[in-house]
This record gives sequence, C-alpha cells and structure tokens, in this order.
Amino acid sequence: MIKQQIEDVIKRTPSSISSNPLSAVFILIALAVIYTANRFPEKGLVGPELFPTLISVGIIVFAAADILSETQTEQELTDLNFRPPAVVIGLLMLYVSLMPVTGFLLGSMLLLLVLLHYSNVRSTTLLIALSVGFPILLFYLFGRIFLIRLPEGIVPISRLLPQLPLGVVV
Repeated sequence: MIKQQIEDVIKRTPSSISSNPLSAVFILIALAVIYTANRFPEKGLVGPELFPTLISVGIIVFAAADILSETQTEQELTDLNFRPPAVVIGLLMLYVSLMPVTGFLLGSMLLLLVLLHYSNVRSTTLLIALSVGFPILLFYLFGRIFLIRLPEGIVPISRLLPQLPLGVVV
C-alpha cells in the first residue's frame, strides 16, 4: 500500500502539491527538532527541551494521521499566494534580529501588534489586549515559573512587572 502511494506521488505532475509528502517532511523536521532538543542541557524535571519535544510529538501525530487517512488533498501551486507567508517570515526574521535590542517583551508586543493588524484585526481593544497580554503571560510562564531567561533588551521593561507569589518546586 505504501509503495503504491509513493508511486502515485511520483506520477503526479509537478504543478500540484499533495498533503501526504508534506506530512512526511513535517515528520522529518519534527524528528530533527526532537533530536536537537534532547541535546539541551538537563535542568531538573522540566528543562528547556520539554516544549519543543511536546510540539514536535504533536506535529508527528497529526502528520501521521494525515498520511494514514485515505483522503488525498491536492493543491495547485498556481492557486497559492506566496506573499502573506513571505511577509510573516520577513517579520519573524526582523523580530529575531531585533531581539537583543528590543528584548522579549517589547519585541513580542510590537510583533503581535503588526501581525494582528496585517491579519485584518481592526478592533483596537483586541489588538492592545492580545499584543500586551499574551507576551506578559508568556513572560510569567517561561521567565518566572519555568525560570527560562528571556532577553531583556536595552530597556528592561520586564523589571517593571510585579513579582508573582509563586514558588517553583524542583
């Protein structure tokens, strides 16, 4: 059965793309991420490798389900618009390159504001709530609970946030 599917994929015209080969690529990338994450230094019960590994396992599960499903979805490459993903990738590259200057909190707030606006979210309340609230939530989760150091940048905004009365038991 798998041999027949591989032959079917090879016979398809190069002007279309199928979800099954993409799922196989996602599985390979996820396995590479798991391998890399397991080489991180050990830091107690919950280390820095936990979240990349969990996300990669989720990707493997869903990609395997796509491969095992009998449905064949196909997308014509001429129908795809590559501009939106290119803009998002460009913004992510700018975000990562400016991270030492802006820090995690300010950089994430600005990135979310621009991405949400680019995604046609026009509610000012929603824009501000998500762009300010989500990075602060992530800062407390990773910086204060899991004790993962996040970049502060030139202006250490994170020092202005109150300490939570949480105790981490390791």
